[in-house]
Amino acid sequence: MSLTDRVKYAEMKARHQKLFLPWYKKWWGVLILVLIGLILVAATASAIYIYQEVKRLQSEEASNSLKDQHQTYLNLISGTNAYSTGTTNPKITVVEFTDFACPFCKQSAEEIRNLTEKYKDTVKFVVRDYPLHDTSIDLALAARCAGEQGKFWEAYDSLFLNQDNLKDTTTIKTDVISWAKSLKVLDMEKFQTCFDGRGYVSAIKQDYDDGESLKIQGTPTWFVNNYPITGYYPAEKFQELFDGILQQSQTATTTSNK
Repeated sequence: MSLTDRVKYAEMKARHQKLFLPWYKKWWGVLILVLIGLILVAATASAIYIYQEVKRLQSEEASNSLKDQHQTYLNLISGTNAYSTGTTNPKITVVEFTDFACPFCKQSAEEIRNLTEKYKDTVKFVVRDYPLHDTSIDLALAARCAGEQGKFWEAYDSLFLNQDNLKDTTTIKTDVISWAKSLKVLDMEKFQTCFDGRGYVSAIKQDYDDGESLKIQGTPTWFVNNYPITGYYPAEKFQELFDGILQQSQTATTTSNK
């Protein structure tokens, strides 16, 4: 092959190479690859963003669910229309689920009343019903009907003091009326109308249902600043607990003021 032929062959080969370049090496192929790359980057970024948003929303939902559960728990403890004594701005709130026919509740009643009187400037004491005995609902009704006349706490103290005389299921209604008369502070006509009407049974049942939801094991059950304590709890233990909570509160207040 002559030199001239060699040159012509090289020129032809060069033309053919340009003509038959792979698509991805042509200008429009490169442009397509760049666009695909940009789309993939955008899609990846979008997927990461969506994943993070889903995780954030799931986290918020879980947090809100926990908050809702906690609020439900607090509502079950505090209830509605419960009788209370002590300060209206407490550092310590004691909620008792009690039964006027329960001997362990009787054992605690005078002690907790004395303690809440001693700590009346810092403690709020709330009473709720958790009837477990045959006469429990009648006794709870008696306390609430006395409370209707502003004498709940007189009834609370007296029902426990007279617990042994209010056990007979066959005479309980008559015994309750006799007991109410012995208080000498009630309008007996109003009391008997209230007691016979049994209008507070639904409120007593609501207390009981709340106690069931809280998985109460028996009476008395206490919630001290929402922390549960089951059974008889000696006065000295309550005092230690109160003093500890108040000390922590004072320390926290001092630290925050620095």
